[in-house]
Amino acid sequence: MPTVIVNVEYLSKSVFGWEGLPVDENINVDEFYQDSCYKCEIRRELWNKNITAYFSLTKTSEKEKIGLKCDVWETAKNYGKYITFKLKDNDYSNESTTKTKNAFELMRIASTLNYLPEFNLPKNSFDQLRIDLCELIKTNGCGWIGKDNANVIGKKFITDLSKSIWYIDSCSFKTIDDRYKIPEIFTIFFNRAHPENHRHARRSFNSSELQNFYKIVINYLELPWISKPKFSWLKVPLQIYVNNLLKYSDYLIEQKAITLKNQNSLAPIVDEGKAAYIEILDANIWRPPIIVEEFKLLTRSLEESPYWEPINISQFCPNERMRRCRFIEKLKNAFLFKVGKYTYHHGNIQNSVYLWRIDNNSNEEELVNKHYKIRNNLKQTIQIYHTRAMRKEFIDTVELCIGKVEKARIRYIYSTWLEDSSASVNLVTQNIDDRVLLIFELGDPELITDLREINEGRIFKYDLFWEYALKYLEGIAQESILAVDERRHDIFQHLAVAISIRDFQNQVLKICPLNIPTPSLQWIRLQFWPKNPTHKSSLQFTCKLPIKFMVQTRQLRCDHEDAHYASALFRYQKEMAILLRENSWLVFMDDKHRCKVGEPGYPVAAVERGRQVIVSKNKTFQVADHDFTKCGIIPSVTMICDIPCTIEESFYKGQVYVDENKPYLLLYTDGGPDHRVTYIRVQMALIALYLKLDLDLLVAVRTPPGHSWKNPVERIMSILNLGLQCVGLMRNEMSEELEKIMKRCNSMDDIREKSQNEPHLKEELIKSLQPTIDLMEGIFERLTLKEESFKTFKAASDEDIRELWELLLEIDETLELDDRTKKSIKNKEKFQEFYNHCCKSRHYFFQIKKCGKADCNICKPLKSDEVDFSQVHSLPDPIPTIDKTSYKEFSEIYGTITTEQHRPSLKHQQKDKQTNKMGFSPNAQFTKNVGVVVECYECNRWRVLYSKTKLNSIEISNLERYIDTIQYVCGDSFNTLADTEVSNNNDDYESDNVNEIFEKVKINNSLTCNSPMEIPYYSSGLFEDICFQCGKIPEEGDEESNNQVNIEEGYYYYCNECYITVDSKKRRNRKVKLQQSKRRRTDA
Repeated sequence: MPTVIVNVEYLSKSVFGWEGLPVDENINVDEFYQDSCYKCEIRRELWNKNITAYFSLTKTSEKEKIGLKCDVWETAKNYGKYITFKLKDNDYSNESTTKTKNAFELMRIASTLNYLPEFNLPKNSFDQLRIDLCELIKTNGCGWIGKDNANVIGKKFITDLSKSIWYIDSCSFKTIDDRYKIPEIFTIFFNRAHPENHRHARRSFNSSELQNFYKIVINYLELPWISKPKFSWLKVPLQIYVNNLLKYSDYLIEQKAITLKNQNSLAPIVDEGKAAYIEILDANIWRPPIIVEEFKLLTRSLEESPYWEPINISQFCPNERMRRCRFIEKLKNAFLFKVGKYTYHHGNIQNSVYLWRIDNNSNEEELVNKHYKIRNNLKQTIQIYHTRAMRKEFIDTVELCIGKVEKARIRYIYSTWLEDSSASVNLVTQNIDDRVLLIFELGDPELITDLREINEGRIFKYDLFWEYALKYLEGIAQESILAVDERRHDIFQHLAVAISIRDFQNQVLKICPLNIPTPSLQWIRLQFWPKNPTHKSSLQFTCKLPIKFMVQTRQLRCDHEDAHYASALFRYQKEMAILLRENSWLVFMDDKHRCKVGEPGYPVAAVERGRQVIVSKNKTFQVADHDFTKCGIIPSVTMICDIPCTIEESFYKGQVYVDENKPYLLLYTDGGPDHRVTYIRVQMALIALYLKLDLDLLVAVRTPPGHSWKNPVERIMSILNLGLQCVGLMRNEMSEELEKIMKRCNSMDDIREKSQNEPHLKEELIKSLQPTIDLMEGIFERLTLKEESFKTFKAASDEDIRELWELLLEIDETLELDDRTKKSIKNKEKFQEFYNHCCKSRHYFFQIKKCGKADCNICKPLKSDEVDFSQVHSLPDPIPTIDKTSYKEFSEIYGTITTEQHRPSLKHQQKDKQTNKMGFSPNAQFTKNVGVVVECYECNRWRVLYSKTKLNSIEISNLERYIDTIQYVCGDSFNTLADTEVSNNNDDYESDNVNEIFEKVKINNSLTCNSPMEIPYYSSGLFEDICFQCGKIPEEGDEESNNQVNIEEGYYYYCNECYITVDSKKRRNRKVKLQQSKRRRTDA
């Protein structure tokens, strides 16, 4: 006997709790309750109460109200075997005796209510479609439990379904409905996307997009909410709908394959032998009057014609397709005499039917011969449609034999001589073919068939303007407005500020001769490189100028107060190189990022791209999952510049090889730790190089902080990345004993420490890395810059370094290897004497220069000519003009005594440390008000957004969409971003009030890329722990044994690398329990 689970409630309390009771067949709900009252221990006073029955699949799932006359077991099979009987008093007038529902009961009732998603007022037909779908669900008494579910799950479902319906409607609802019937419940939502309301023509169906909509919508059929009984009216039609999308997608793929096969065929698709046939229609003894009347004209025409003469019945057929088909079917009952019938079927292109009268006195042989002759004659009248491959083969053969001929004329010859009836490919081709036909009809070959033939080709009118534009970009502009592409994916420059094209035109005209032809602003814009070369719009650009135009929000950089000062200094150095170009070298130097080298058998990608990597010429390995390595290779890039004759010419030409020793050396570096000219250890290295090369002058200039992009050698880095793409590095295996030592080392510092006790470790490790170094050298030597191949050189050996150190000992024998600071060399009298006599130290450059006196005991004799050297002076410090808007020309101050008193950062050294521009101090509560972090594009650290007031969901959504369009760098402020217009293809984005959001939302602009993570990131409890120093996310397999000890002691989390390198680790003020919340990160 079947069993159901019964619960009885009275005044929101259970009087009989969830027990299984047997149920008889053919018993209704009311009878079952009365029967249960006798069997169960229910108080007698409750027997006659009014009851309401609810059925559900589980105890806590949604309940369905069922009438008391319904069959119990049939209802249980459909709605669940859990039955709840709710009892009510018969007398509703005595409301004072009824207990008030408590808060928990109200919350429980609210959780069972149905809600629908909320949409804004419709702005277009698509918005109205979403609202109508929502109304359909409401009409059928459905919805989602809870407002949050309705606005998240329900809203996404309706939006995705609306998009698929709108796509089908935009392409043609009737096309897909004719082949695969759309369920009737959805047909009312079509015929809303009218092509006349849009700028573009109606688009065609795409199999990929149909499959994509199928995958999106089919996922909803697997969710629990759609399997509930209240959605049963929707589930089956929705299943049919998505299946039809997939079927039509498969149909399109099949048709595309057939079309491609037909186009590549070297024979006509339709063969007359297969498409045509002859049949004999016997004479009829009797015909109905309606047939006699319908075929009266055709019968008279056949009777008047001679035997065996074919007549085309098209002129006798109705125009409507179905009536025409029925007319042809009735031919066998239409005539009192014997008739022959020829049928040719070519799809929808050409269908022909011919009839002729047969002589009854003809024998079988004569009948066959006559029909054969008739078919051959009719075959000549049938149009033939050649394929594209046939026409292409003919044109290629003609051009191979007689050379280039106008294709339009070849097409005419082909279609005329070979009787090709195919239509032109498109409307433009049709117009040209009509002109060719007119030429042959008039017999005048001088007529123009294609107006594009009268184009004069390339116009050289503006060549002088383009020449000076290139000089401006390569010479003047690089010092103020140009930057190497942040993404480093190409070698083209980007405008670093939002300068208008008109400003660019005016700047170029300033350096151009007077009264030269000037192109329009639009024509100048089309000479740039396109923003996205993969877009169709990129075909409009000529790429004459190697530069991309970008708005400021797309490329953000931290500014520095010395940027203009350092740019002027770089210009002075270049002009000094031009002045001394016969006897000087201008060298640009920089170090590329560290290329990680994996352990034996575990190659690691040189650049973090690509899954498969090449580690030798004959082997291919998979990149290892982890990126923590013990060894690394840092390529040093050096570009020897071909010094131009004028400052306007390009400084971006050169090679990395020196074949003669000139007396003057000018260096330009990025100012990193190995090139910071204010460090004594760097200055001592430059002095050693100065002595080694026996130079008369050495000047080393560096870039200001955050402006390493100004170094011309940075452009080479993108070329090196091309070589390192998809390359993996690992070292060779050493002896078993040394490998055991390496396994106990976690960093290069550990390896150096172990090598002191094991003298062979260093030598063997270098040998182990040598094949990897050889591989990288081979890759770099295959690269070129402006058709000049790269050349590689070996890193300095211990012997080379020892030789350079011995040169320093020639100056002062008391120098020691640990003398690397100003304090350590303070008492080195001889070195101080040389330093004060020959050296000139500034914040952004360091100079070593001989005095040129023959009797000097400190300097060596001059290498250059004394007369030439007498014209060599120190590199001057930039001095501002009278109006202080720019710096003086090099020629004005060269040879004068200058100081760096005009350096902006020197003037502001006594000012207080820069504070953030937020207007408040960051804390955990302000972090929770936003709940969004943004990633720095340079250092990949997550930076926190703050707000004094809490943002609503719409503001957070608009904020995230806005941040998706920018590239954030530490130190930037959103105050300027809010004023910059951002373009976005999304129409809804235009309505976002970004300015209002950034009146609330702030970011700490006092941070730099060297700053660790912010404490509110952790104290807010919104985000999971990441490395406090570098921001790295913990990965599976990280060794956290040491970290775990520190975390338990109250320290922040540090990754394996930072745990080793950071000495003073940050301690938490108090432990924060992480909340289970959504982590919103926006990759800038």
